[in-house]
Amino acid sequence: MKSVSKDLDILMKKLSDDDLKLLSNNRFPYVFTKAHFFLRDGPEAYKKIDAFNLPDNSFSNIDIENIKTGCKQILIGKGFRKEFPLEGIGIRGFYKLFELFHFEMINQISYKIHDVKSLDKITFEHKVDKSKIECYNIV
Repeated sequence: MKSVSKDLDILMKKLSDDDLKLLSNNRFPYVFTKAHFFLRDGPEAYKKIDAFNLPDNSFSNIDIENIKTGCKQILIGKGFRKEFPLEGIGIRGFYKLFELFHFEMINQISYKIHDVKSLDKITFEHKVDKSKIECYNIV
């Protein structure tokens, strides 16, 4: 894997000005960096350098697999636009993914998009600096 800054720079150069603004408002460089290191280092090594020692015992093996799936999607810019949501991680996986990045859910809106699927828009708040981000997930 290339360095995190090179990977982020490559992705950001491909984006429109509107998408750059949206991602910047949603702390994308921070989330991207956390996702990058989780995938690169794996859960045990990541936990050793995480400020909250996450993932902890509340994260199941299924949660870890869903987080890996979510992190891979974040690295291509998914999850911050309703047209490009995260997929295949479920509701719990979505919450645990952002818990890993030190965010907690403060608001959720669900939109029916198919007979059996919905699009969740969740506002998360960072546990330390209280910044807010909005993310999307298909369930």
